[in-house]
Amino acid sequence: MSLTINSSNRITGIASGLDTEEIVKGLMQTYQTRLDKHNQQTTRLEWKADAYREINTLVKNFREKYLSMLSDAKMMSSSSYRSMMVSVPESVSAVSISASSSAIAGTYTINEITQLATAPKQSSSDVFIGEKYMSDTTLENLELQNAFQFVGDEISFSINGETFTFAKDTTIAGMMSTINNSDAGVTMRYSSLAKGFTISSDTTGSTSAIEIQNISGNAFSAVDSALGIAEGTYTGTDAECMIEGHIVSQSTNTFSYDGITYTLTEETSTPIEFTVEQDYQGTVDKIKDFIDSYNELIDKLQTKSTEEVYYKYPPLTEAQKDEMDEDEIAQWQEKAMSGVLHGDAYIKSLLTSLRGAFYTAVEGTGMSPADIGLTTISYKDGAKIEVNEEKLLNALKNDPEGVRNVFVQTSDTDTSSEEGLMVRISDALLNYTKQSSDIALDTLDKKIDAAEEKEESIEDYMREREEALWRRFSEMEAALAKLNSMSNWLGSLFTV
Repeated sequence: MSLTINSSNRITGIASGLDTEEIVKGLMQTYQTRLDKHNQQTTRLEWKADAYREINTLVKNFREKYLSMLSDAKMMSSSSYRSMMVSVPESVSAVSISASSSAIAGTYTINEITQLATAPKQSSSDVFIGEKYMSDTTLENLELQNAFQFVGDEISFSINGETFTFAKDTTIAGMMSTINNSDAGVTMRYSSLAKGFTISSDTTGSTSAIEIQNISGNAFSAVDSALGIAEGTYTGTDAECMIEGHIVSQSTNTFSYDGITYTLTEETSTPIEFTVEQDYQGTVDKIKDFIDSYNELIDKLQTKSTEEVYYKYPPLTEAQKDEMDEDEIAQWQEKAMSGVLHGDAYIKSLLTSLRGAFYTAVEGTGMSPADIGLTTISYKDGAKIEVNEEKLLNALKNDPEGVRNVFVQTSDTDTSSEEGLMVRISDALLNYTKQSSDIALDTLDKKIDAAEEKEESIEDYMREREEALWRRFSEMEAALAKLNSMSNWLGSLFTV
């Protein structure tokens, strides 16, 4: 920051001929240099605090994605290490099947599919008699087989207990949009193919219904309905099938039993046999995806910790920025900001903890991460991990429960040797976040506050000092002006 004080009301070198402003500026340069140096130190503190916050965000996002029980990619749950797959004959098109981690391996049979779940639906045809249907046509001007009849310039009806009232100048698109966006739970459309309207429920099943009551006008009247759909109650149907000899009735075509999800698409009387088995490769792929993201996080931490420090590139002062173009400023700032967390003790401690998490065997399992194919790389790569896919796959096939425990086993005594890999990683990340926030950032914030107070103190002193200098020069100019005036008067006395 460069301190500037308004000098428009000060006496410059009128009498002395001196460039007072430049002289004062020169005399203040020592103080300005001291202020600039202080500001540069404050800026580096702010950059360091920002760098900590950036790392904290990276760690937080990683934990939320992989180490939270609420995440789809959660790795703290034992279910994440038990993937199941379903094999269905390629010729089958009547159903699609998937299995969750809770499914039991085996062979199953869908004996038959007798009925699909449907939504209540009612349609009309050939009710529009105009040449071209336009969605912005008003109800009054819509060319229908039975034109809209209005009572007091309005039509009114209710659908599933929701009452609707529309005026003559309401467009057909506006009417349908109001119905579709209401709590009636239905969707209304126009079909250019059928030249009619369709109203269907948003839910399927025999308990789903569309109850239409015509109130005034003829939108849904029983005899001359303008929309070609009469008032009444319309219901849907349930999905009905037989699985393993048990009759199943569901309100939707997608439903689950015992960890197996079925989606019915066609009726069929032909039995469908399918198998459920553990998908070991799927589990391996999920672990590999986690390790890839973990290594990406480690790479960013390692980069921050080993970033080169360019001591010849301190933060720029405002005066220096004024002499540079945008590209030059950006290039300088990149080097100036480099290395603000170089050799940071908290990051080093985190990397050491994460690296150590892969060394120790998980007590009770008889295995360590290395035993199932997860090993650390060289120290120069921080705590990065490489995966021996074949070794991991064989470990899962030979002892799937043991492998799960290597990852997610917990300890009642908080003993690290009893905790699984994911618990160790989670603990290490939480500990880092706590230290970097409660200690590092808290300390930096206090230093920044103190530095800003010091900056204000320096600026106040500089203002006082500059005012004093201007006052002295102004007094000197006034004295010289007075002296010149006296000299001129004396000279006039001797003028002949």
